[in-house]
Amino acid sequence: MTTSNWLLLMRLELLPEPDLEFGAGTHVDIRFGLRDYGPITSDVATAPKNIQVGFVGTQATIQHVRDWMQRCRSGVPETPSKKPKFRPAFPGFGPQSCFRCDWVSDARLERAIPPREIASILMPGTQPSAVRRAVEVFLDASLYLSRNTKADVIVCAPPIEVFRHLDIEEAAEGDEREHGAVTPRARRAPRTDRRGSSELDFHDYLKARTLTLSCPIQFMRPSTYDDSIREASGTGRKRHLQDPATRAWNFHTALYYKAGGTPWRLLRKASNLESCFIGVSFFHTLDRASVHTSVAQVFNERGEGMILRGGEASRSKEDRQTHLDKPGMQQLVERALAAFENEHHHLPARAVVHKTSNFNQEELEGCIAALDSFRIRHHDLVVVHESDIRVFRSAAYPPLRGTFLDLDTRHCVLYTRGSIPFYEMYPGLYVPRALQIDAAQTEESLKAIAQEILALTKMNWNNTQFDSALPITVRAARQVGDILKYAGDLENIQSKYAFYM
Repeated sequence: MTTSNWLLLMRLELLPEPDLEFGAGTHVDIRFGLRDYGPITSDVATAPKNIQVGFVGTQATIQHVRDWMQRCRSGVPETPSKKPKFRPAFPGFGPQSCFRCDWVSDARLERAIPPREIASILMPGTQPSAVRRAVEVFLDASLYLSRNTKADVIVCAPPIEVFRHLDIEEAAEGDEREHGAVTPRARRAPRTDRRGSSELDFHDYLKARTLTLSCPIQFMRPSTYDDSIREASGTGRKRHLQDPATRAWNFHTALYYKAGGTPWRLLRKASNLESCFIGVSFFHTLDRASVHTSVAQVFNERGEGMILRGGEASRSKEDRQTHLDKPGMQQLVERALAAFENEHHHLPARAVVHKTSNFNQEELEGCIAALDSFRIRHHDLVVVHESDIRVFRSAAYPPLRGTFLDLDTRHCVLYTRGSIPFYEMYPGLYVPRALQIDAAQTEESLKAIAQEILALTKMNWNNTQFDSALPITVRAARQVGDILKYAGDLENIQSKYAFYM
C-alpha cells in the first residue's frame, strides 16, 4: 500500500501510559513507583536483602566507588528544576529504604589491579591490542572473586586513564547502556585503525568474556561516581551527564536486579493470557563477517530474561534481509519455549515473537511448527522497526508518547518517545522517531499489540526513566548481539539476561 493510501485510511489515537506493578501498588513512573510501593519482590523470602558486592579496579577507583555508594545509602537530593517529576531525589539504599535491601563488602571482596598491570594496558600499540589486554586484566581479577568469594555482583571500575587510552567516546542521546553516567547515546560504528583492524568495544568484549562467571558484573564509568570527570577520551570532548540522583537510581536498581530481585513488572489484567515474549535477532561474528548467527531473548511479564544462541542465518537475495530457514527458526523457538518452561515450571498460554526484519514464509512456518509442538494455542508474530512516517503537533511540541496511527489492518505507527504529560516535558534532545509495527501473523488487534509494546519499553533495568524508545525484546536483541559476537566458541555461558545488561 502506498503512503498516500495510508494517509487516507489512518486513524490517530493516544494510547494511555501503561501502569507498572510494584510491591504494594501500581504507578506509571518507575522511580515514584519504587519510592512509594517498593520492588515487586519486597516481601519475597528469596529476594536480596544483603547484596555481597565485589569490586575490581585500582585501589583508587575501588575506594571512590565505595565512598559514592556509601553516600548514596542516605539518599541523593534532586537537582533543582521546574520539572521535579523528571528528576526526583534518590531515597537511599538500605534496609529502611524503599528497596528494603542493603549491600555489604569487605577486603576479601576487593581485587585491586596493580599499577604495573594498568601500565601494561596503556603501552603504545593498536587499539584492538590495548582492549584485549584490558579485558584480560579485568577478567582475571573478576574470575578470582567469582571463584573465591560469594559475591552476588562484581563492580568493575576501570580508571579514567584506561577509557582515555582506549579512545572511548559517548556523548549523545540514543543508547541506554550502563552505567548511569551519561544520557543515552547512539552506538558508534567501529572505526578502522592504521593497520586495517576494526576497533574493539571494551565494554562488550569484557561482558562477553565474563559470561562464564558465577555472578554478573556491573561495569562502572568514572563519571558515574565523580562529577568532575567528563572527558571519556583523549579528544577532550565533554560528556552530557545525568543528574546525580538519576545516576544513583539507575545504578542501584540494576544492582538489585542483578542480585536476583525484581524491581517491577508489567501489569497484567486477570483476563489477559500469560505471555512469553521472544525477540529474534541476528549478529555478525567477528571472524566471519559474512555469517549471521541467530539469538533469542525470552522474557515474561516480570522481565525475567533468558538468552539463547541459535544457528546460522543467511542474507536473502530477494529482500536483502537476514533470515533463518524453517528448521532453524523452529529449533530456536522450541528452545525458547523449553527454556521458559524449565525456568517457570509451566508453559505460557500465549507466545509473542518480535523481529526487526520481516518474517519470510520459512520463518513463519518454523514459528508455527514450534508453537504447535508445544501446543501453544495463541500467538502474535510481529515486526518492529523504525518508521519513516512523522507526526507533527501545533507549534514546536513533539508528538506525545503513546501517539498511535492505525494505518490499516496490518500496519501501525507508535511513538514510544515524545512529550510526556507526567514529566510535563519532552525529555529528549532530538526529534523523536516513531516505531512501525507490522503484523506478520497476529490474533490480537494492532492497538492491543501497540499498547503491549509501549509497556515493554518500560522493562529496561538499566534505565529508570520510563520512555525508552524500544521494547525490551528489541533493545536486548541489539545489546545481546553486540556482546555475543565477542563470545566466540565459549561454552556453558550464562543464559540469564542479568549477565548481558
